[in-house]
Amino acid sequence: MNNFKELEQFQKPFQILLHTLTVGTSGAISAYRVLHRIQSKQSLHWRTFTETLCQPEPFLEGNEQKLSLQPLFYLLPVLVRRNLLSFLHLASSHVPKNCLHRLISQLKKNPGTDLWEQKLIDVLEHDLEGGLGYSKSDLHSNRFQEQLKHISHKLMGNSDVCSDTEKRLGWYYKQQIISNGKSCESTEDNIALTQNSKKRKNVDDAALFEDDEQNITKKMKLDKEDVCLEPFVGREIQDTTANVGNVNPSHTLVQNKMGTGEVEQKVLPKIEEIVGLPEHIKSSVSTLRDIFEADSDKLETPEELNILNQCDPNQLEKLCLLLRLSELSEHQLPLACNKMISLPSDLSYSNATVLAQNLFLTRVLLLTEPASRFLMAAITLFYKKYPRPTCSALIGPLLQTPDIGNIQVELICRLVEDCIEPDYLTVTFRYVLFVTWSEEILSVVHILLERKVDLSCELFEQFIQKLSQQAGRFNNSVKYAKMVLATLTKYPTNITLVHKNMLFNVLVNHTTFLKKSLQVALKHINV
Repeated sequence: MNNFKELEQFQKPFQILLHTLTVGTSGAISAYRVLHRIQSKQSLHWRTFTETLCQPEPFLEGNEQKLSLQPLFYLLPVLVRRNLLSFLHLASSHVPKNCLHRLISQLKKNPGTDLWEQKLIDVLEHDLEGGLGYSKSDLHSNRFQEQLKHISHKLMGNSDVCSDTEKRLGWYYKQQIISNGKSCESTEDNIALTQNSKKRKNVDDAALFEDDEQNITKKMKLDKEDVCLEPFVGREIQDTTANVGNVNPSHTLVQNKMGTGEVEQKVLPKIEEIVGLPEHIKSSVSTLRDIFEADSDKLETPEELNILNQCDPNQLEKLCLLLRLSELSEHQLPLACNKMISLPSDLSYSNATVLAQNLFLTRVLLLTEPASRFLMAAITLFYKKYPRPTCSALIGPLLQTPDIGNIQVELICRLVEDCIEPDYLTVTFRYVLFVTWSEEILSVVHILLERKVDLSCELFEQFIQKLSQQAGRFNNSVKYAKMVLATLTKYPTNITLVHKNMLFNVLVNHTTFLKKSLQVALKHINV
C-alpha cells in the first residue's frame, strides 16, 4: 500500500478507509467491509470528511503548470479517487445525503479529465435521486455507442470471426441489436446473447445469496442496466488478453454494480458468478470455507488446499474475498495458518503475500486492544514459513499507516522482539527509514537498535541523516533520547567523525533529563 501526504488532513477513521482504498481494484469492497467494523465501534463524522474533500487546494494544471485551486479530492492518487467514488456508491445508505450532495456539486463545478471518475460521479448523483445507478439515455447516446464500438474493435482486432472475446462481449452485441434493430447473423451469436441475458437476469432477480454453512444472509441490490465501460476509456489497449486481465473488469463490476441494499452483519455475498474465476476455483469455494472454518486440525493437509498454489495472485485475491479470510474468528486463525503452511509445495512469494494481507492486515489495523494470543500465534506461524511475504504484507503497510496507534506498534514490537529473524530485522529497519517518524515509530526504531540489527555502512549513514533531520521535532522526547543512546552504545564502531559532529548538534537543543548522559556517551566514542 502506498502512503500519500493528503491523508494527514483527514480524521483517523477516514485515514484508515482511504488507506484501504490503495490496495488495488478491490479497494472499494475492502473499505466497505472496514466501514462496518469501524461503525460498530464508533460514529463517523461524514460532514467533516466531505468538507475536507471539497476544500480548495493549490494545484498546478496542465503542461504550463498554471496555478489554480482544485478540491482536495483531485490531489488524491487516481486509483484512490476511483475507488473512493465506488466506495461511496456502495456505502451511500450510510452517508448523509446532504454530504453527498455537497461533494457531487463541488466535483461537478470542477470536473476532472478522467472519464471513469465522471461516470462514477453520475452514478452517485443517480443514488441521490433514488435511481439504480445508470442512465439509459447515457447508454444509448451516440458518444457512448462510439466508445463501445471503438473498444470492441480493439478487443476483437476487427475480426469477423466469432472469438472468445466476442462471446465475453455478448452484452455489447445485444445492445447493438436493440439500438439498430438488427438480428444476429449466426446461431452461435444467438446462443451467446441468450445465455448472457439469462445470466444478467438471474443476477438481478436473485438478489439474496445464502451461506449454508453459517446461515447468514445478505441482500444486495444490483443495478438493472449494463455495466459502465468508462473504466476502459482513456486507456490504451496495447495487448488484448493482457489488458483485459489487468483492468480486472470483474472487480470493477462488483464495485460499481453492487447497490446499497440491506446488509445483515458484515459479510459479503456469494459472488462466484461475478468475479469471473475459472470454474474449478469457483467450485472449490464451499469446500475451502468448510476447511478453514473447521475447529479440528487434522494431521493430513486436505488436497483441496492445493488450489492456493494453482491460482495466480489476482485470482487468489478474488478467492480470498469469497472465502472471507479477514473475517475468520481469531481462534480459527492458527488452525487456518497451520493448514496453509503444511501444503506439499511452498506458496510463491506473491501468493503468500496476498494470503498474509487478507488474513492479518485489516484485522490488525482495526485492533482497539492488545492482540490476542490466537492472533499472535497465527502471525508467528505464518511468518516462520513465509518471513518476507509477511513483512511485505503486514509490517510494511502498518508502519506506513498514518498516525499508527499504540496497539499496532505494540504488536510490531512483540514481533521484532520474539519472532523476526536477524535478516528480516534489516528489512523492517528499511521500512522505518522511509516513513514519517512519530513517537510510536520511535519505539519500533529503538527496539530494532536494541536487537543490534545488522546495518551496512550505507544504511547506517541513512539512519544518522534521518535521525539528524528529525531532531528538531523530538527535542522533548524521552523515546528519541533512548533511541540516540541505543545508537551510541550498540554501534560505536560505525560512528565516524562526521556522524559524531552531527550527533553533537542534535544534542545541543535537546531538553530531556538524558541529555547529559547522551553527551557523555558521545564524548567517549573514539573516531
